[in-house]
Amino acid sequence: MENGKDIVVFLDTVGRTIIAGKISETEDKLTVKNPAVVNVAPRQEVDPATGQTVQRMALQLFPLFFREFLAAKDEPVKFVFNKSLITLSEGDISLDFKVMIQYEQLFTNLGVVSAPVAPKMEPKTDNVIKLFD
Repeated sequence: MENGKDIVVFLDTVGRTIIAGKISETEDKLTVKNPAVVNVAPRQEVDPATGQTVQRMALQLFPLFFREFLAAKDEPVKFVFNKSLITLSEGDISLDFKVMIQYEQLFTNLGVVSAPVAPKMEPKTDNVIKLFD
């Protein structure tokens, strides 16, 4: 994504803010890849200057559909939205670079982490102890 030029931001039918890579757009359909839901949640922090607990807001991005459910985990997830059911912004929205970095990292293929394979234990046959000889 080159400086967010192919990024689209819109509200879905339940009011969630969606960030996605724009694939194509017609008069009635918007096709996107890798849509992410914007979640803003409160968090408590201690202000180092005053030592007081303060409320701040934390931005989180969650994929609309987790790629971990797909057989091909490195493929983008594509959705077609009916434009009569979503709310698009008037004009382009230029997102802060920190939001763009978080979005890009969300969909960067970091490789599939698999559980370590336990070594195969084979019975020893050379030092067999016989019980009840």
